Amino acid sequence: MADAILRRAQDDPDRPAVADGHGTWTYREVSRHARAIGAGLRDTGVRTGDIVVVQGHSSPRTIATLLGVLLAEATYLVVDGELPAGRLAHVFGEASPQVVIADDPGMFSSTGARIVTHDEAGQWHPAGTDNVFATVPRHLPGYVVYTSGTTGLPKGVVISRGSLAWHSSAVRSLFGLSASDRVLQAASFAFDVAAEEIWPTLCAGACVDILHGGLRAMSYAELTRTVRDRGITVVNLPASYFSGWAEYLHQTGQLLPSLRLAVTGSEELPADTARNWCSTGTRPRLINAYGVSEATITSVAFEVRPEAIVDDRVPIGTPLPGVRAVIVDDQGEPVAPGSDGQLLLSGPGIAIGCLGTDPAPAERFPPTATGDAEHGYLTGDRVREENGLLYFLGRTDDQIKVNGVRIDPGEIAAVLAGGSGITDARVMKIGDRIVACVRAHDDIDPESVLLQSGAVLPSVMVPDELVVLAEFPLTAGGKVDMGSLRATVEARLAAGSTAEAQEDLSEILRRLWREALGTSDIDAHTDFFALGGDSLGAARLSGALRRETGLGCHTRSVFAHPRFDDYLHYLRLLRAGRV
Repeated sequence: MADAILRRAQDDPDRPAVADGHGTWTYREVSRHARAIGAGLRDTGVRTGDIVVVQGHSSPRTIATLLGVLLAEATYLVVDGELPAGRLAHVFGEASPQVVIADDPGMFSSTGARIVTHDEAGQWHPAGTDNVFATVPRHLPGYVVYTSGTTGLPKGVVISRGSLAWHSSAVRSLFGLSASDRVLQAASFAFDVAAEEIWPTLCAGACVDILHGGLRAMSYAELTRTVRDRGITVVNLPASYFSGWAEYLHQTGQLLPSLRLAVTGSEELPADTARNWCSTGTRPRLINAYGVSEATITSVAFEVRPEAIVDDRVPIGTPLPGVRAVIVDDQGEPVAPGSDGQLLLSGPGIAIGCLGTDPAPAERFPPTATGDAEHGYLTGDRVREENGLLYFLGRTDDQIKVNGVRIDPGEIAAVLAGGSGITDARVMKIGDRIVACVRAHDDIDPESVLLQSGAVLPSVMVPDELVVLAEFPLTAGGKVDMGSLRATVEARLAAGSTAEAQEDLSEILRRLWREALGTSDIDAHTDFFALGGDSLGAARLSGALRRETGLGCHTRSVFAHPRFDDYLHYLRLLRAGRV
């Protein structure tokens, strides 16, 4: 795959490769920097298969650095600059990276790894052009991505170069990518969806266009302007964000002449969103993509057609070329046609395994007899096949998704249960909020507990609410009765909310913005953060809205819709149950 990008640089060196709204790197510039990184890493002692950590702002230079790690025959692991110290220590203890290339070297001072800044790495000199297209063995690791785990610790999923090359080729064909495309890059580099936005695009000779700050700080209006002004042709968005954006486009009647393809996934796509999108003749193709990190991002996809929506469920579709999807029962045997079961994937995208003492546990990576892979992967997703299409029906466990990020409640619960005075913890998603329930006989301060969890968990995994109980309801067999516990938690949360105020929603929001920002000058175009709002103010605003309206407002929603009229539109959709 890396060689294919270098060939693009040789054939058309001046073509735009990566842009970020501030500048553009050509394929020649990306190639030169990547070859310099590759040569420099080799000179520092990095050997085939070694892990190299890359931390940096989303930029053309960072993408070229990732390519350079691949050229060094090493394995890249992207670390988010906001990763809590406890989680960082676990990652480094498990991955044992040889080198760290970073924008913020102080973040890694206690890790013991060799640290090189991006500026220092930029001074390395590229190797000669001889043998730049040499083939690297496909079985070698290409990248590691950390996902949520059940034990209270994240797990590092190892993807081979062969799997990454297969994925890039399959996605390039699925999306119909060509050199004329401009693909929006919105996912954090620490998430594997970023690899789907970057590598197939560069292999096609197209341009990767980076969205600074990602979707977290991007309102629907701002995304619309970005797509239009930059001439974006392809977007790849989590279903929750895509649904809100699609509704915004529908309500405002805005057109996007350059956009030819919208891809959505990571969460279940609402049927109404799919129907409305397809019913508007001016909208581009829509692909519903399904996949897991352990099978290299996307394994199954469907170009949305309204007539295939069954029981208000949009199909996830059919397997990509080379993928084998089998629906199995609890014993791992194929189910009868038309029956529900767990999805078992096998084929060229299956991960090598995970870092740690048990890299490919048989309960998740069972052996297959198909000859197309050493093992498959049990996804934990319940599906059914109808008329040749797969439909997602839910999870076989309690795993949840938040803004497209896969979260195992067991990991959060394990962190909380380690706190002083807490004897047990359970975590669930209620509305769009992560709610933790802890069992504690002593008085504990919920805010302190959540603050302490933030030192270990990424911000997206820190619970929005904490409910304290002296005892958990139990089943006759002595296990925690999760149904009763959920009902108890929902009742407790409802009791803590006041009845919805009689004043209009817009007036409630306007009043709360005035209180949060300390100004009376609030109009439709007021930007919460431009007037001095910060993350603490956003959290307080969300809490006040929940208390006064009963709506499940999350702090992240303020970052996603910082302008007053955008946020009001979001709240109205939330009240109507459309987001």
